[in-house]
Amino acid sequence: MGIEKFYGSLLRDNTDTTDNGFIDISSKKQEFVKNGNYTTPFEDELAIKHPLRFISMYVNSIVISNSLKTNPNIKEILISNKLNVEYNIQNVSSIILSHLIPTSKRAQSIYLNMGHKKSEINYIRLTQAALLHDIGKAFIPEKILNKTGKLNPEERRIIELHNRLSYEILKTTNLHPLVAKLAYEHHDYERNLKKNEENQALTIADIYCALREKRVYKKPMNDLMAKFILYDMGTKGNIDAKYISCIN
Repeated sequence: MGIEKFYGSLLRDNTDTTDNGFIDISSKKQEFVKNGNYTTPFEDELAIKHPLRFISMYVNSIVISNSLKTNPNIKEILISNKLNVEYNIQNVSSIILSHLIPTSKRAQSIYLNMGHKKSEINYIRLTQAALLHDIGKAFIPEKILNKTGKLNPEERRIIELHNRLSYEILKTTNLHPLVAKLAYEHHDYERNLKKNEENQALTIADIYCALREKRVYKKPMNDLMAKFILYDMGTKGNIDAKYISCIN
């Protein structure tokens, strides 16, 4: 059974169903792709209304293994950094509820408080990027991701590969290029001030949520302390401090 048919069946829209009762949107998708589109309105709506289902369409062994087979850059990144050419879906699925969905909701809120509207197409692209921005962690060794002690410089460098790996994975999907680009740049602090408001919304949301969360290597911070750190980053030019006030 195709992923699209399975998730189509969950929503039960007006799309044609197959003999076994699952919705078949493949023909409509082919039509959209032919017309220069990427994701279908069905998938765009899924990201907004059913984020967990949307994430599950991409955070799975089919998508990750396909990216490894079709994008030689991934294997090259792993080998050049002395990492095994293997992946662990659990690295990403374990943070869906604790980080990916909260970051998406926070990014949406920040973006709307910047003055944007839900009807804007980039609101959807931002949502999709926020839901999948850490998908590249599937290729990062779990022992480094969840190390309880302080990371050494080499371990820090390895973890920082995840945004590039997210980009390389998402490039192999049907998602709009902006989604992959936003995922790639969500840790691009040095040049972040030159980026658009979608970058700012995702970067600030990601940092804020990470600070507020309990991790194996740290305790959660309160809202005041998290914003203090963000403002400090703003004074150093890593983010645009004026958008921190957009955090509800």
